[in-house]
Amino acid sequence: MKHPTIALIRPWTLLPLAAALALSLSACGGGGGGSVGSLTGTPTAGKATLSGTAIDAPIAGASITITAGAPLNDTGATTAGTITAGSNGQFTITVALPAGNVPIFANAVDPTNPGVILSSYLGSSSALIAAGTLTTSNLPDLDISPVSTAALAVYAQTNGGSYAGLTPTTYASTLQTYRSDILAIAAAIKAVGDNLCTPSPVPASTTNLAAQIAANSNLTSGNSTTLSTAATTLGGNCPTVFASLPQEMAADPDFAPELDLGDVIDAGIQSVTAGTYQLQGVIAETGITSASSTPTKPNPASVFTDSTITVDASGNVTSSDGYVKGTLVGNLINLSVMDGAQSYSLRGKIGSIPTALVTGGQSYSIQSGGTNTATQTLTNFEAVLAPAGAAPVWNGIAAPANASSRDGVSCTAGFPVRLDAFGDVIGGGSVGECITPNATGWTMSGSVSTDSAFNFDDIASPTSPTTPPSLTAPTWIEVSSAASPFILTDSSASFSRNGVTTPGTTYYVMGTQAVVFARTNGNNLLSLHDTRLTRLSEMATNDGGDSSSQQQQDH
Repeated sequence: MKHPTIALIRPWTLLPLAAALALSLSACGGGGGGSVGSLTGTPTAGKATLSGTAIDAPIAGASITITAGAPLNDTGATTAGTITAGSNGQFTITVALPAGNVPIFANAVDPTNPGVILSSYLGSSSALIAAGTLTTSNLPDLDISPVSTAALAVYAQTNGGSYAGLTPTTYASTLQTYRSDILAIAAAIKAVGDNLCTPSPVPASTTNLAAQIAANSNLTSGNSTTLSTAATTLGGNCPTVFASLPQEMAADPDFAPELDLGDVIDAGIQSVTAGTYQLQGVIAETGITSASSTPTKPNPASVFTDSTITVDASGNVTSSDGYVKGTLVGNLINLSVMDGAQSYSLRGKIGSIPTALVTGGQSYSIQSGGTNTATQTLTNFEAVLAPAGAAPVWNGIAAPANASSRDGVSCTAGFPVRLDAFGDVIGGGSVGECITPNATGWTMSGSVSTDSAFNFDDIASPTSPTTPPSLTAPTWIEVSSAASPFILTDSSASFSRNGVTTPGTTYYVMGTQAVVFARTNGNNLLSLHDTRLTRLSEMATNDGGDSSSQQQQDH
């Protein structure tokens, strides 16, 4: 397919080129994860052997195609090799890769529904050949999924339809800058692939669907309304079942890691320095279970703290009180967390926070999804791993004067931010705000949602927006009981839409890209678009990069 040309507004580069080699291999189906298990090759020969599995429940007989230059069926794609997966979705394929820095893609087609086509970026041909053996011990999260498919559609749309400049760095920047848009498009792919609704008309393929939504969402302007565009594009009965899907996917342990940063591909690289730490986080159940689409009443959002964490040189994560244990491979972290009587299994990405925002040692932000092990309720866990005695400096990065963002938010003071709302009660819509940090927290302006970009994307009637939503949470302070200064909260917050005001409590964990809005009977996520306060590195240290070269625009 040929993508329309749109001018690029280039975001600040997040990661070193050795990072973020690939993301996801989960076809649509019933949960679970997938992997391309190994990659071996001789650099001088230009050949590589890939072994892996197409899973999301296993896709028996999945058609696996490795392409160079572009994803399957896209302009500029050449086929490097194809194979049919076995009954468990497993495959092994040897391919001859072209010389140079040609982007390489893995693609999966569901044989029982050929319209379900998923693609993932694997990195450049030269890097794949030179890397040698890649297994789950040094590339733990290589998957093909609706998220990776959506991310590639967004990348193409914001780069004039060309993949020529695609690198691990620019791919990771796309994930960070367009996280909410990618979530909305991925939700549309999942809705079609999992037969959650009946679209009208039925899209020719999920890749065409993703490209169409990206093209019609004006991603690089101040009028991006991706969630409502996705609902309109799907049509049929899809809009009524669509609003909660992005929140569900952001909490899914397979999809959540694909939304943040990338994967370290060098054997032995660890993105956290071995040592002792404190863990401060917010556990927020969604009310959606991994086994059923029927919502349940979630446990209230809770602040979790543990000051007895140790990370060793092998990436083992333990706590002396026994409440936390896990493993860290590259920047993929798996955790088991006991919070009172509740137990959670979590999977996500960890990145280092800019040192300007912390005193007392390098600290790390975790953004993950998982399940309550008893109820299987999908759960978000946003957290900070910080050395004992470390403290946040919320105003460590100065807000630019008269700043504006690509989302159409302008601020005479503070950072312009866009918060995208997902889930029941608050539905799907966007709120513009100006956040002004002080040493120990934030103040937030009244919602600046006067731009048409922030009209409520009413998923039930996406072509007829009503009143814009608004978030009232003027004073965000550090959580004091138990002391969790890396978490900000406002207990008197409220979210209004269509004339209905819902009271709640907001939480924000330093470095993450989601605000938790906790109400009496549930928890919602407000996805925070990229700002200078959320820019992480997957390497063990983060000096924040060359801030002097950053534009006044945050996007």
